[in-house]
Amino acid sequence: MNKIRKYTAGLLSVLCLSAASCDVLDVEPTGSYSETTAYSSLSNLDLYVKYFYGVLYANADIACGSSCLMDDGATDLVKYSWYGVSAGAMNRFFYQPNYVTEQSNFRSNWSAMYTWISKLNEYLEDLNKGLIRLDPDQVKIRTAEVRFLRAFAYQELVIRHGGVILRNSDTAVDGPDERAKARSTEEECWDFIIGEYRKAEADLPASWEAAEAGRLTKGAAWGMIARASLYAERWGDAVTACDEVLKLGYDLLPGKTAADYYKIFSTPNNQELIIPVYFQSGISMKQHNFNTYFCPPYDGQPYGAADKVGASATPTDEYASSFDIRVGGSYEAFDWDNLSKYGNKPFDNREPRFYASILYNDATWIGRKLELYAGGKDNYMDFSITGQDNVHKSTTGYIFRKFMDDSGKVNFTNILSGTYWTEMRLAEIYLIRSEAYARQNQFGPAYEDLRTIRDRVGLPVLAQKGNWQDYLHDLAKERICELGLEGHRFFDLVRWGIAVETLNNKRLHGVKITRTGDGFSYERVECDTQDRLFSEKYTIFPIPYTELQNNTLCEQNEIWK
Repeated sequence: MNKIRKYTAGLLSVLCLSAASCDVLDVEPTGSYSETTAYSSLSNLDLYVKYFYGVLYANADIACGSSCLMDDGATDLVKYSWYGVSAGAMNRFFYQPNYVTEQSNFRSNWSAMYTWISKLNEYLEDLNKGLIRLDPDQVKIRTAEVRFLRAFAYQELVIRHGGVILRNSDTAVDGPDERAKARSTEEECWDFIIGEYRKAEADLPASWEAAEAGRLTKGAAWGMIARASLYAERWGDAVTACDEVLKLGYDLLPGKTAADYYKIFSTPNNQELIIPVYFQSGISMKQHNFNTYFCPPYDGQPYGAADKVGASATPTDEYASSFDIRVGGSYEAFDWDNLSKYGNKPFDNREPRFYASILYNDATWIGRKLELYAGGKDNYMDFSITGQDNVHKSTTGYIFRKFMDDSGKVNFTNILSGTYWTEMRLAEIYLIRSEAYARQNQFGPAYEDLRTIRDRVGLPVLAQKGNWQDYLHDLAKERICELGLEGHRFFDLVRWGIAVETLNNKRLHGVKITRTGDGFSYERVECDTQDRLFSEKYTIFPIPYTELQNNTLCEQNEIWK
Protein backbone atom coordinates (compact mmCIF):
# COMPACT_ATOMS: atom_id res chain seq x y z
CA MET A 1 0.00 0.00 0.00
CA ASN A 2 2.99 2.30 0.31
CA LYS A 3 3.79 2.06 -3.40
CA ILE A 4 3.91 5.53 -4.98
CA ARG A 5 2.78 6.26 -8.50
CA LYS A 6 2.40 9.46 -10.42
CA TYR A 7 -1.28 10.27 -10.40
CA THR A 8 -2.74 13.37 -11.91
CA ALA A 9 -2.87 16.18 -9.37
CA GLY A 10 -4.92 19.29 -9.85
CA LEU A 11 -7.27 20.85 -12.31
CA LEU A 12 -5.30 22.43 -15.14
CA SER A 13 -5.75 22.55 -18.89
CA VAL A 14 -6.18 19.28 -20.68
CA LEU A 15 -9.66 17.86 -20.68
CA CYS A 16 -12.45 20.28 -21.52
CA LEU A 17 -15.55 18.16 -21.20
CA SER A 18 -18.05 20.82 -22.21
CA ALA A 19 -17.97 24.35 -23.50
CA ALA A 20 -20.22 25.64 -20.75
CA SER A 21 -18.56 23.89 -17.81
CA CYS A 22 -14.99 22.72 -18.26
CA ASP A 23 -13.32 20.10 -16.16
CA VAL A 24 -9.74 20.46 -17.33
CA LEU A 25 -6.94 18.14 -16.38
CA ASP A 26 -3.20 18.26 -16.70
CA VAL A 27 -1.83 15.82 -19.29
CA GLU A 28 1.43 15.47 -17.37
CA PRO A 29 0.90 14.68 -13.69
CA THR A 30 2.02 17.59 -11.52
CA GLY A 31 2.70 15.50 -8.46
CA SER A 32 3.21 12.00 -7.12
CA TYR A 33 1.06 10.57 -4.39
CA SER A 34 -0.29 7.25 -3.25
CA GLU A 35 -3.22 5.38 -4.68
CA THR A 36 -5.00 5.88 -1.35
CA THR A 37 -5.32 9.54 -2.32
CA ALA A 38 -6.28 8.83 -5.94
CA TYR A 39 -9.02 6.48 -4.79
CA SER A 40 -10.12 8.34 -1.67
CA SER A 41 -13.23 9.87 -3.24
CA LEU A 42 -15.26 9.73 -6.42
CA SER A 43 -14.11 13.23 -7.35
CA ASN A 44 -10.46 12.17 -7.07
CA LEU A 45 -11.18 9.04 -9.07
CA ASP A 46 -12.76 11.20 -11.74
CA LEU A 47 -9.62 13.33 -11.92
CA TYR A 48 -7.61 10.17 -12.48
CA VAL A 49 -9.93 8.71 -15.11
CA LYS A 50 -10.37 11.97 -17.01
CA TYR A 51 -6.59 12.21 -17.27
CA PHE A 52 -6.72 9.09 -19.47
CA TYR A 53 -8.77 10.99 -22.05
CA GLY A 54 -5.39 12.23 -23.18
CA VAL A 55 -5.49 9.17 -25.47
CA LEU A 56 -8.20 10.92 -27.50
CA TYR A 57 -6.34 14.23 -27.51
CA ALA A 58 -3.20 12.46 -28.73
CA ASN A 59 -5.14 11.32 -31.80
CA ALA A 60 -6.91 14.63 -32.53
CA ASP A 61 -5.35 15.89 -35.76
CA ILE A 62 -6.28 19.51 -35.04
CA ALA A 63 -3.89 19.44 -32.07
CA CYS A 64 -0.88 18.77 -34.27
CA GLY A 65 2.52 20.16 -33.33
CA SER A 66 5.04 22.06 -35.39
CA SER A 67 5.31 19.13 -37.81
CA CYS A 68 1.63 19.78 -38.69
CA LEU A 69 1.01 16.04 -39.07
CA MET A 70 -2.51 14.96 -39.95
CA ASP A 71 -3.56 11.50 -41.13
CA ASP A 72 -5.31 13.06 -44.13
CA GLY A 73 -2.02 14.82 -44.86
CA ALA A 74 -0.74 11.50 -46.18
CA THR A 75 -3.40 11.45 -48.89
CA ASP A 76 -4.56 13.30 -51.99
CA LEU A 77 -6.63 15.76 -49.92
CA VAL A 78 -3.81 17.85 -48.46
CA LYS A 79 -0.68 19.56 -49.81
CA TYR A 80 2.06 20.73 -47.44
CA SER A 81 3.64 24.04 -48.39
CA TRP A 82 7.22 23.48 -47.28
CA TYR A 83 9.95 20.90 -47.68
CA GLY A 84 13.10 21.30 -45.56
CA VAL A 85 11.58 22.05 -42.14
CA SER A 86 9.64 19.76 -39.80
CA ALA A 87 6.32 20.74 -41.39
CA GLY A 88 7.70 19.57 -44.73
CA ALA A 89 8.16 15.97 -43.61
CA MET A 90 5.13 14.78 -45.55
CA ASN A 91 6.55 16.16 -48.80
CA ARG A 92 9.85 14.40 -48.10
CA PHE A 93 7.87 11.23 -47.38
CA PHE A 94 6.30 11.34 -50.84
CA TYR A 95 9.42 12.52 -52.68
CA GLN A 96 12.25 10.51 -51.12
CA PRO A 97 12.40 6.71 -51.51
CA ASN A 98 12.62 4.91 -48.19
CA TYR A 99 11.98 8.04 -46.15
CA VAL A 100 10.22 5.85 -43.59
CA THR A 101 12.22 3.00 -42.09
CA GLU A 102 11.95 0.84 -39.00
CA GLN A 103 14.55 3.16 -37.41
CA SER A 104 12.68 6.35 -38.30
CA ASN A 105 8.95 6.70 -38.87
CA PHE A 106 7.63 10.19 -38.27
CA ARG A 107 4.03 8.96 -38.46
CA SER A 108 4.28 6.15 -35.90
CA ASN A 109 2.37 6.41 -32.63
CA TRP A 110 3.86 3.20 -31.19
CA SER A 111 5.62 4.67 -28.16
CA ALA A 112 2.87 7.13 -27.27
CA MET A 113 0.09 4.54 -27.38
CA TYR A 114 2.00 1.94 -25.36
CA THR A 115 2.75 4.59 -22.74
CA TRP A 116 -0.97 5.22 -22.41
CA ILE A 117 -1.73 1.50 -22.38
CA SER A 118 0.66 1.00 -19.49
CA LYS A 119 -1.04 3.78 -17.50
CA LEU A 120 -4.47 2.34 -18.23
CA ASN A 121 -3.29 -1.10 -17.15
CA GLU A 122 -2.15 0.38 -13.82
CA TYR A 123 -5.70 1.44 -13.08
CA LEU A 124 -7.06 -2.02 -13.90
CA GLU A 125 -4.36 -3.65 -11.78
CA ASP A 126 -5.30 -1.48 -8.80
CA LEU A 127 -8.98 -2.27 -9.34
CA ASN A 128 -8.32 -5.99 -9.26
CA LYS A 129 -6.24 -5.61 -6.11
CA GLY A 130 -9.28 -4.17 -4.39
CA LEU A 131 -7.73 -0.74 -3.91
CA ILE A 132 -10.78 1.17 -5.18
CA ARG A 133 -13.33 0.99 -2.36
CA LEU A 134 -15.98 3.38 -3.61
CA ASP A 135 -19.57 2.97 -4.81
CA PRO A 136 -19.32 -0.14 -7.04
CA ASP A 137 -21.85 1.18 -9.56
CA GLN A 138 -19.87 4.38 -10.01
CA VAL A 139 -16.57 2.51 -10.22
CA LYS A 140 -18.04 0.30 -12.96
CA ILE A 141 -18.69 3.34 -15.10
CA ARG A 142 -15.15 4.68 -14.63
CA THR A 143 -13.69 1.27 -15.36
CA ALA A 144 -15.74 1.12 -18.56
CA GLU A 145 -14.18 4.44 -19.61
CA VAL A 146 -10.71 3.01 -18.99
CA ARG A 147 -11.46 -0.15 -20.97
CA PHE A 148 -12.76 1.90 -23.88
CA LEU A 149 -9.69 4.12 -23.94
CA ARG A 150 -7.33 1.15 -23.78
CA ALA A 151 -9.16 -0.47 -26.69
CA PHE A 152 -8.98 2.81 -28.61
CA ALA A 153 -5.22 3.02 -28.06
CA TYR A 154 -4.79 -0.51 -29.38
CA GLN A 155 -7.06 0.23 -32.32
CA GLU A 156 -4.91 3.21 -33.31
CA LEU A 157 -1.88 0.90 -33.25
CA VAL A 158 -3.49 -1.92 -35.21
CA ILE A 159 -4.77 0.22 -38.09
CA ARG A 160 -1.19 1.39 -38.61
CA HIS A 161 1.01 -1.58 -37.70
CA GLY A 162 -1.22 -4.64 -38.11
CA GLY A 163 -1.01 -7.20 -35.32
CA VAL A 164 0.62 -5.78 -32.19
CA ILE A 165 1.75 -6.93 -28.76
CA LEU A 166 -1.24 -7.27 -26.46
CA ARG A 167 -0.11 -6.20 -23.01
CA ASN A 168 -3.62 -6.53 -21.69
CA SER A 169 -3.51 -8.09 -18.26
CA ASP A 170 -6.01 -6.64 -15.78
CA THR A 171 -4.06 -7.98 -12.82
CA ALA A 172 -0.45 -6.91 -13.45
CA VAL A 173 1.43 -4.36 -15.52
CA ASP A 174 4.20 -5.78 -17.67
CA GLY A 175 7.62 -4.78 -16.38
CA PRO A 176 11.18 -5.34 -17.67
CA ASP A 177 10.94 -9.08 -17.04
CA GLU A 178 7.92 -9.31 -19.35
CA ARG A 179 9.51 -7.32 -22.15
CA ALA A 180 9.82 -10.31 -24.48
CA LYS A 181 6.38 -11.01 -25.91
CA ALA A 182 5.26 -11.99 -29.40
CA ARG A 183 2.84 -10.02 -31.50
CA SER A 184 -0.74 -11.23 -31.66
CA THR A 185 -2.32 -11.69 -35.06
CA GLU A 186 -4.44 -8.88 -36.40
CA GLU A 187 -7.52 -11.06 -35.98
CA GLU A 188 -6.65 -11.70 -32.31
CA CYS A 189 -6.14 -7.98 -31.81
CA TRP A 190 -9.56 -7.17 -33.23
CA ASP A 191 -11.10 -9.85 -31.01
CA PHE A 192 -9.60 -8.14 -27.98
CA ILE A 193 -10.43 -4.58 -29.07
CA ILE A 194 -14.05 -5.30 -29.95
CA GLY A 195 -14.43 -7.40 -26.80
CA GLU A 196 -13.23 -4.49 -24.67
CA TYR A 197 -15.63 -2.09 -26.36
CA ARG A 198 -18.45 -4.54 -25.64
CA LYS A 199 -17.48 -4.70 -21.96
CA ALA A 200 -17.38 -0.93 -21.87
CA GLU A 201 -20.79 -0.59 -23.53
CA ALA A 202 -22.39 -2.74 -20.84
CA ASP A 203 -21.47 -0.27 -18.08
CA LEU A 204 -21.27 3.11 -19.79
CA PRO A 205 -24.27 5.45 -19.41
CA ALA A 206 -26.38 6.47 -22.39
CA SER A 207 -25.60 10.10 -21.56
CA TRP A 208 -24.01 12.32 -18.93
CA GLU A 209 -25.27 15.48 -17.28
CA ALA A 210 -24.34 18.66 -19.14
CA ALA A 211 -21.29 19.46 -17.01
CA GLU A 212 -19.77 16.11 -18.02
CA ALA A 213 -20.55 16.31 -21.73
CA GLY A 214 -17.73 14.78 -23.73
CA ARG A 215 -17.32 11.72 -21.53
CA LEU A 216 -17.78 8.35 -23.14
CA THR A 217 -21.21 6.81 -23.55
CA LYS A 218 -22.93 3.69 -24.83
CA GLY A 219 -23.18 5.40 -28.20
CA ALA A 220 -19.41 5.89 -28.24
CA ALA A 221 -18.86 2.19 -27.50
CA TRP A 222 -21.32 0.98 -30.14
CA GLY A 223 -19.87 3.46 -32.62
CA MET A 224 -16.35 2.16 -32.09
CA ILE A 225 -17.56 -1.42 -32.31
CA ALA A 226 -18.96 -0.45 -35.71
CA ARG A 227 -15.71 1.18 -36.86
CA ALA A 228 -13.54 -1.65 -35.53
CA SER A 229 -15.81 -4.26 -37.13
CA LEU A 230 -15.51 -2.46 -40.46
CA TYR A 231 -11.71 -2.56 -40.27
CA ALA A 232 -11.85 -6.20 -39.16
CA GLU A 233 -14.12 -7.01 -42.12
CA ARG A 234 -16.90 -8.27 -39.86
CA TRP A 235 -19.66 -6.80 -41.93
CA GLY A 236 -22.68 -8.17 -40.08
CA ASP A 237 -21.29 -7.02 -36.74
CA ALA A 238 -20.70 -3.54 -38.20
CA VAL A 239 -24.34 -3.29 -39.34
CA THR A 240 -25.62 -4.47 -35.96
CA ALA A 241 -23.46 -1.97 -34.08
CA CYS A 242 -24.65 0.87 -36.31
CA ASP A 243 -28.24 -0.15 -35.68
CA GLU A 244 -27.59 0.07 -31.93
CA VAL A 245 -26.17 3.58 -32.27
CA LEU A 246 -29.24 4.69 -34.20
CA LYS A 247 -31.48 3.59 -31.32
CA LEU A 248 -29.82 6.04 -28.92
CA GLY A 249 -31.31 9.37 -29.96
CA TYR A 250 -28.53 10.84 -32.11
CA ASP A 251 -29.62 12.85 -35.12
CA LEU A 252 -28.09 14.45 -38.19
CA LEU A 253 -28.13 18.23 -37.95
CA PRO A 254 -29.83 20.14 -40.79
CA GLY A 255 -27.45 20.87 -43.64
CA LYS A 256 -29.17 22.38 -46.63
CA THR A 257 -27.30 25.63 -46.06
CA ALA A 258 -23.60 25.95 -45.34
CA ALA A 259 -24.35 27.83 -42.11
CA ASP A 260 -26.58 25.01 -40.84
CA TYR A 261 -24.14 22.30 -41.86
CA TYR A 262 -21.20 24.01 -40.16
CA LYS A 263 -23.01 23.85 -36.83
CA ILE A 264 -21.81 20.25 -36.66
CA PHE A 265 -18.34 21.65 -35.99
CA SER A 266 -19.25 24.81 -34.08
CA THR A 267 -22.06 23.81 -31.69
CA PRO A 268 -20.80 21.85 -28.67
CA ASN A 269 -22.88 18.90 -27.50
CA ASN A 270 -25.04 18.85 -30.63
CA GLN A 271 -27.08 15.75 -31.44
CA GLU A 272 -24.76 14.52 -34.18
CA LEU A 273 -21.66 14.24 -31.99
CA ILE A 274 -20.84 10.79 -30.65
CA ILE A 275 -17.22 11.28 -29.56
CA PRO A 276 -16.29 14.96 -29.44
CA VAL A 277 -12.90 16.01 -28.09
CA TYR A 278 -13.32 19.45 -26.57
CA PHE A 279 -10.81 22.28 -26.45
CA GLN A 280 -11.30 25.81 -25.17
CA SER A 281 -9.66 29.00 -26.35
CA GLY A 282 -8.10 31.24 -23.71
CA ILE A 283 -5.10 31.83 -21.51
CA SER A 284 -4.25 28.70 -19.47
CA MET A 285 -6.98 26.76 -21.27
CA LYS A 286 -6.70 23.63 -23.40
CA GLN A 287 -6.16 25.26 -26.78
CA HIS A 288 -4.63 24.09 -30.04
CA ASN A 289 -2.72 25.66 -32.91
CA PHE A 290 -4.89 24.80 -35.91
CA ASN A 291 -5.39 28.45 -36.83
CA THR A 292 -1.73 29.25 -36.25
CA TYR A 293 -0.60 26.61 -38.71
CA PHE A 294 -3.40 26.63 -41.28
CA CYS A 295 -5.37 29.91 -41.26
CA PRO A 296 -5.49 32.45 -44.11
CA PRO A 297 -2.07 34.15 -43.74
CA TYR A 298 -3.36 37.73 -43.53
CA ASP A 299 -5.23 36.79 -40.34
CA GLY A 300 -1.98 37.49 -38.52
CA GLN A 301 -1.71 41.10 -39.70
CA PRO A 302 -3.68 42.77 -36.85
CA TYR A 303 -1.41 41.04 -34.34
CA GLY A 304 1.93 41.84 -35.91
CA ALA A 305 2.11 38.35 -37.38
CA ALA A 306 1.57 39.12 -41.04
CA ASP A 307 3.37 36.51 -43.14
CA LYS A 308 4.14 34.52 -39.98
CA VAL A 309 1.08 32.28 -39.61
CA GLY A 310 -1.12 30.01 -41.67
CA ALA A 311 -1.05 27.99 -44.90
CA SER A 312 1.48 25.42 -43.65
CA ALA A 313 -0.71 22.92 -45.49
CA THR A 314 -3.77 23.53 -47.63
CA PRO A 315 -6.58 21.59 -49.36
CA THR A 316 -5.76 20.20 -52.79
CA ASP A 317 -7.95 20.74 -55.80
CA GLU A 318 -8.57 16.99 -55.73
CA TYR A 319 -10.35 17.65 -52.43
CA ALA A 320 -12.04 20.93 -53.39
CA SER A 321 -13.30 19.70 -56.76
CA SER A 322 -14.92 16.64 -55.18
CA PHE A 323 -17.86 18.84 -54.17
CA ASP A 324 -20.69 19.11 -56.71
CA ILE A 325 -21.90 22.35 -58.28
CA ARG A 326 -25.49 23.39 -59.01
CA VAL A 327 -26.12 24.24 -62.66
CA GLY A 328 -29.58 25.16 -63.92
CA GLY A 329 -31.29 23.97 -60.76
CA SER A 330 -29.60 20.57 -60.47
CA TYR A 331 -26.30 19.36 -59.08
CA GLU A 332 -23.54 17.82 -61.18
CA ALA A 333 -19.89 16.86 -60.72
CA PHE A 334 -17.57 19.87 -60.84
CA ASP A 335 -15.13 20.03 -63.75
CA TRP A 336 -12.68 22.86 -64.51
CA ASP A 337 -13.24 22.21 -68.23
CA ASN A 338 -16.77 23.56 -67.75
CA LEU A 339 -15.73 26.89 -66.25
CA SER A 340 -17.58 28.92 -68.89
CA LYS A 341 -20.70 26.90 -68.14
CA TYR A 342 -20.40 28.12 -64.55
CA GLY A 343 -20.17 31.77 -65.67
CA ASN A 344 -16.47 31.79 -64.71
CA LYS A 345 -17.54 31.48 -61.07
CA PRO A 346 -16.18 28.12 -59.91
CA PHE A 347 -16.91 28.72 -56.23
CA ASP A 348 -20.54 29.80 -56.56
CA ASN A 349 -23.42 27.31 -56.19
CA ARG A 350 -21.37 24.51 -54.71
CA GLU A 351 -23.02 22.05 -52.37
CA PRO A 352 -23.13 23.11 -48.67
CA ARG A 353 -20.30 20.85 -47.50
CA PHE A 354 -17.85 22.68 -49.77
CA TYR A 355 -18.34 25.94 -47.88
CA ALA A 356 -18.04 24.19 -44.52
CA SER A 357 -14.79 22.49 -45.58
CA ILE A 358 -12.89 24.86 -47.90
CA LEU A 359 -11.96 28.54 -47.86
CA TYR A 360 -11.40 29.95 -51.34
CA ASN A 361 -10.55 33.21 -53.07
CA ASP A 362 -13.08 35.99 -52.43
CA ALA A 363 -14.80 34.02 -49.66
CA THR A 364 -16.03 36.08 -46.71
CA TRP A 365 -13.93 35.32 -43.65
CA ILE A 366 -14.07 37.14 -40.28
CA GLY A 367 -15.27 40.39 -41.79
CA ARG A 368 -13.10 40.48 -44.92
CA LYS A 369 -12.78 38.94 -48.37
CA LEU A 370 -9.96 36.42 -48.78
CA GLU A 371 -7.31 37.27 -51.35
CA LEU A 372 -5.83 33.92 -52.37
CA TYR A 373 -4.79 35.12 -55.80
CA ALA A 374 -1.16 35.70 -56.74
CA GLY A 375 -0.08 38.92 -55.05
CA GLY A 376 -3.17 39.13 -52.83
CA LYS A 377 -3.07 39.71 -49.09
CA ASP A 378 -3.38 35.97 -48.39
CA ASN A 379 -1.41 35.20 -51.51
CA TYR A 380 -0.41 32.18 -53.56
CA MET A 381 2.93 30.61 -54.48
CA ASP A 382 3.99 27.79 -56.75
CA PHE A 383 5.35 24.93 -54.70
CA SER A 384 9.12 24.46 -54.65
CA ILE A 385 11.39 22.27 -52.54
CA THR A 386 13.86 25.14 -52.13
CA GLY A 387 13.67 28.75 -51.01
CA GLN A 388 10.23 28.85 -49.45
CA ASP A 389 10.36 27.07 -46.10
CA ASN A 390 8.28 29.02 -43.58
CA VAL A 391 6.85 31.25 -46.33
CA HIS A 392 3.15 31.50 -45.50
CA LYS A 393 1.30 31.34 -48.80
CA SER A 394 -1.06 28.73 -50.19
CA THR A 395 0.37 26.46 -52.87
CA THR A 396 -3.10 25.27 -53.88
CA GLY A 397 -5.21 28.44 -53.87
CA TYR A 398 -7.32 27.10 -50.99
CA ILE A 399 -7.36 27.17 -47.17
CA PHE A 400 -9.04 24.79 -44.71
CA ARG A 401 -12.41 25.91 -43.34
CA LYS A 402 -13.35 22.83 -41.33
CA PHE A 403 -12.06 23.10 -37.72
CA MET A 404 -10.89 26.71 -38.22
CA ASP A 405 -11.74 28.99 -35.30
CA ASP A 406 -13.82 31.89 -36.70
CA SER A 407 -14.42 33.68 -33.40
CA GLY A 408 -12.07 36.51 -34.38
CA LYS A 409 -10.40 36.22 -30.97
CA VAL A 410 -7.32 34.18 -31.94
CA ASN A 411 -4.26 36.41 -31.52
CA PHE A 412 -1.62 33.70 -32.20
CA THR A 413 0.15 34.30 -28.89
CA ASN A 414 -1.91 33.43 -25.81
CA ILE A 415 -5.37 33.14 -27.39
CA LEU A 416 -5.35 30.19 -29.79
CA SER A 417 -7.92 27.90 -31.40
CA GLY A 418 -10.77 26.48 -29.36
CA THR A 419 -12.64 24.39 -31.92
CA TYR A 420 -13.33 20.77 -31.02
CA TRP A 421 -12.28 17.57 -32.73
CA THR A 422 -14.93 15.15 -34.00
CA GLU A 423 -13.53 11.70 -33.35
CA MET A 424 -16.89 10.25 -34.29
CA ARG A 425 -20.25 11.61 -35.39
CA LEU A 426 -23.47 10.14 -36.69
CA ALA A 427 -22.69 10.70 -40.37
CA GLU A 428 -19.81 8.22 -40.07
CA ILE A 429 -22.22 5.62 -38.68
CA TYR A 430 -24.43 5.85 -41.77
CA LEU A 431 -21.37 5.55 -44.01
CA ILE A 432 -20.04 2.56 -42.07
CA ARG A 433 -23.38 0.80 -42.35
CA SER A 434 -23.65 1.61 -46.04
CA GLU A 435 -20.23 0.08 -46.73
CA ALA A 436 -20.94 -2.96 -44.57
CA TYR A 437 -24.19 -3.59 -46.46
CA ALA A 438 -22.42 -3.27 -49.80
CA ARG A 439 -19.73 -5.73 -48.72
CA GLN A 440 -22.56 -8.23 -48.29
CA ASN A 441 -23.97 -7.38 -51.74
CA GLN A 442 -26.95 -5.62 -50.18
CA PHE A 443 -26.80 -2.56 -52.39
CA GLY A 444 -30.38 -1.45 -51.77
CA PRO A 445 -29.88 -0.57 -48.08
CA ALA A 446 -26.31 0.56 -48.85
CA TYR A 447 -27.66 3.27 -51.15
CA GLU A 448 -30.42 4.17 -48.71
CA ASP A 449 -27.75 5.15 -46.20
CA LEU A 450 -25.90 7.18 -48.84
CA ARG A 451 -29.23 8.82 -49.65
CA THR A 452 -29.63 9.82 -45.99
CA ILE A 453 -26.22 11.53 -46.02
CA ARG A 454 -26.85 13.31 -49.34
CA ASP A 455 -30.43 14.29 -48.61
CA ARG A 456 -29.29 16.18 -45.52
CA VAL A 457 -27.40 18.63 -47.78
CA GLY A 458 -29.95 18.70 -50.59
CA LEU A 459 -28.14 16.44 -53.08
CA PRO A 460 -30.11 14.16 -55.42
CA VAL A 461 -30.51 10.42 -55.09
CA LEU A 462 -27.70 8.41 -56.66
CA ALA A 463 -28.45 5.73 -59.22
CA GLN A 464 -28.05 2.41 -57.45
CA LYS A 465 -25.07 0.33 -58.61
CA GLY A 466 -24.99 -3.43 -58.37
CA ASN A 467 -21.32 -4.22 -57.88
CA TRP A 468 -18.63 -3.27 -55.39
CA GLN A 469 -16.35 -1.27 -57.71
CA ASP A 470 -19.07 1.02 -59.00
CA TYR A 471 -20.48 1.43 -55.51
CA LEU A 472 -17.01 2.24 -54.16
CA HIS A 473 -16.76 5.18 -56.54
CA ASP A 474 -19.90 6.65 -54.97
CA LEU A 475 -18.91 5.79 -51.40
CA ALA A 476 -15.41 7.21 -51.72
CA LYS A 477 -16.72 10.55 -52.93
CA GLU A 478 -19.24 10.75 -50.09
CA ARG A 479 -16.58 9.96 -47.51
CA ILE A 480 -14.31 12.68 -48.93
CA CYS A 481 -17.06 15.30 -48.95
CA GLU A 482 -18.52 14.31 -45.58
CA LEU A 483 -15.47 13.21 -43.57
CA GLY A 484 -12.58 15.02 -45.25
CA LEU A 485 -9.94 16.24 -42.78
CA GLU A 486 -11.43 14.05 -40.03
CA GLY A 487 -8.65 11.49 -40.29
CA HIS A 488 -10.24 8.71 -42.36
CA ARG A 489 -9.01 9.04 -45.95
CA PHE A 490 -5.60 7.36 -45.58
CA PHE A 491 -7.06 4.34 -43.82
CA ASP A 492 -9.95 4.18 -46.29
CA LEU A 493 -7.51 3.91 -49.20
CA VAL A 494 -5.59 1.17 -47.39
CA ARG A 495 -8.74 -0.75 -46.43
CA TRP A 496 -10.06 -0.63 -49.97
CA GLY A 497 -6.74 -1.79 -51.43
CA ILE A 498 -6.37 1.28 -53.65
CA ALA A 499 -3.76 3.32 -51.76
CA VAL A 500 -0.93 2.59 -54.18
CA GLU A 501 -2.94 3.27 -57.33
CA THR A 502 -4.35 6.48 -55.83
CA LEU A 503 -1.13 7.92 -54.40
CA ASN A 504 1.84 6.48 -56.31
CA ASN A 505 3.28 8.20 -59.41
CA LYS A 506 0.75 11.00 -59.06
CA ARG A 507 0.98 14.77 -58.78
CA LEU A 508 -1.55 16.79 -56.82
CA HIS A 509 -3.17 19.96 -58.07
CA GLY A 510 -4.18 23.43 -56.99
CA VAL A 511 -5.69 26.44 -58.71
CA LYS A 512 -3.59 29.50 -59.52
CA ILE A 513 -5.76 32.60 -59.53
CA THR A 514 -4.86 35.87 -61.22
CA ARG A 515 -6.69 39.13 -60.72
CA THR A 516 -7.93 40.56 -64.04
CA GLY A 517 -9.51 43.97 -63.55
CA ASP A 518 -12.72 43.39 -61.64
CA GLY A 519 -12.58 39.61 -62.03
CA PHE A 520 -10.28 36.62 -61.84
CA SER A 521 -8.80 34.03 -64.16
CA TYR A 522 -8.18 30.46 -63.03
CA GLU A 523 -5.55 27.91 -63.98
CA ARG A 524 -5.50 24.39 -62.59
CA VAL A 525 -1.83 23.67 -61.88
CA GLU A 526 0.34 20.92 -60.46
CA CYS A 527 1.42 21.62 -56.89
CA ASP A 528 4.05 18.89 -56.96
CA THR A 529 7.41 19.27 -58.67
CA GLN A 530 7.83 15.53 -59.18
CA ASP A 531 5.76 12.37 -59.13
CA ARG A 532 4.84 11.21 -55.65
CA LEU A 533 6.16 7.86 -54.45
CA PHE A 534 3.99 5.50 -52.45
CA SER A 535 5.02 1.86 -52.41
CA GLU A 536 3.00 -1.10 -51.17
CA LYS A 537 5.00 -1.30 -47.94
CA TYR A 538 3.64 2.10 -46.88
CA THR A 539 0.19 0.57 -46.48
CA ILE A 540 1.40 -0.84 -43.15
CA PHE A 541 3.84 0.75 -40.72
CA PRO A 542 7.04 -1.06 -39.73
CA ILE A 543 7.47 -2.26 -36.17
CA PRO A 544 9.94 0.22 -34.61
CA TYR A 545 13.57 -0.85 -34.44
CA THR A 546 13.73 -0.21 -30.70
CA GLU A 547 10.89 -2.68 -30.10
CA LEU A 548 12.65 -5.33 -32.17
CA GLN A 549 15.86 -4.78 -30.21
CA ASN A 550 14.20 -4.83 -26.79
CA ASN A 551 11.69 -7.58 -27.47
CA THR A 552 13.35 -10.71 -28.83
CA LEU A 553 10.01 -12.39 -29.56
CA CYS A 554 8.69 -9.55 -31.71
CA GLU A 555 8.97 -10.00 -35.49
CA GLN A 556 8.91 -7.35 -38.19
CA ASN A 557 6.04 -7.09 -40.68
CA GLU A 558 6.89 -9.34 -43.61
CA ILE A 559 6.94 -6.57 -46.21
CA TRP A 560 9.48 -4.64 -44.09
CA LYS A 561 11.93 -7.53 -43.57
